[in-house]
Amino acid sequence: MIFKQITELQFDEFRNQYKQKNYWQSVQMAQFRKSNVPSWTDTYVGLEENGRLVAASVLESLPVFGKHKLYMALRGFLIDYDDLQTVRLFLQELKKFLAKNDCLYMKVDPYIAYQPHNPDGTAAQGYKRDALVNVFEEEGFHHEGFRVGYDSAFEPRWMQTLDLEGKTKQEVFKAMHTNTRQSIRNAERMGVKVKELGREELNILKDLVDLAGKTRHFSTIDLPKYERYYDHFGDDFKACLAYIDLDEYENNVKKDREKQVRALEKASRELEKTPDSQKKINRKKEAEYAIAGCDRKLAEIKEYKDGYGSVLYLAAASFIITSYEVVYLLSGSNKELNRFAGSFMIQWHMIQYAIDHGCSRYNFYGISGDFDEAAQDYGVFTFKKSFNAEVQELIGDFTYIAQPVPFKIYDVLRNIKHKLMH
Repeated sequence: MIFKQITELQFDEFRNQYKQKNYWQSVQMAQFRKSNVPSWTDTYVGLEENGRLVAASVLESLPVFGKHKLYMALRGFLIDYDDLQTVRLFLQELKKFLAKNDCLYMKVDPYIAYQPHNPDGTAAQGYKRDALVNVFEEEGFHHEGFRVGYDSAFEPRWMQTLDLEGKTKQEVFKAMHTNTRQSIRNAERMGVKVKELGREELNILKDLVDLAGKTRHFSTIDLPKYERYYDHFGDDFKACLAYIDLDEYENNVKKDREKQVRALEKASRELEKTPDSQKKINRKKEAEYAIAGCDRKLAEIKEYKDGYGSVLYLAAASFIITSYEVVYLLSGSNKELNRFAGSFMIQWHMIQYAIDHGCSRYNFYGISGDFDEAAQDYGVFTFKKSFNAEVQELIGDFTYIAQPVPFKIYDVLRNIKHKLMH
């Protein structure tokens, strides 16, 4: 096998036929990161056997200490991680490449599961990829441990995914938790809709994410970053908004009220003829109850209109799509409008999109991996779990020190700088 530098086009062609692709290992992501920090440089490498690529990766590098560079392989390599011999050869040849190209150290976080988990997060009995961890370790790539929790310096090591392989929309919907199905049905009855946002509407996504960030105390991104996602990923980036047109909702409630008034009048007339009919008594009570419910809804609609106008923006979220999966990136909602279940509608909308486009799975993405009910993100975990999502524990992060002596100096200076800044 031959390890070599390849062109952007060769990498893209290999990626297109690689089933379990991810958006981090893509030309779009490399260009996206460079648009944010122009000093990033991307290099495409591959492992060739008999003139055919069997593995590839986009390596991103950044000068961090004189001419010495940090290299990153975001979410690892496009490779068969269960073919340990090929993985070992790739790492060995990669180290030779790094030695020739001023690498100080390298970080890599393979996009591959470590072990299976039960729906409640507990580890299931089964296969663990300890042998893969050992191959990385033996080749000098230090495993950073089986991290739990969130760390802004790393991509999540835990996520939740929904298997869609060979499944229909009906099957996927039926497997969801009863309350989740009910929330979606109620939202549909109220007239909640989901639409894709254009580039000029991304401020709506930003505003709702910012609103959620203030409520739940998480940091958010600025509008230009959303626009860069939109520009670099094109049709593979989706921003969705769940909303309700209150005028339309009000008209539907009024029609329902009129229907119930007619039912009440009919039941009242029939009771005059047969006053002891329990069936007619029950029907009259049902109509009266339904009319009272409509009146409550109409009063609520008026309040919402007074506070927000005729269209309510309920929730918004962004996604990145590959042929393998739809990845749910981030979202925000107005918690004052949670009764309309906008967040549920967006997820269901994009799950259906994934099924329609033949994706193998829907990725709810990051969770902390802490499944205690007291965990800060336990509500996030249970929300995703309610869609029948499975817990995925990724193998973790590795660091390769290419030049130990310069790295030690660099690390000391970096720690001093960090202390001075904090």
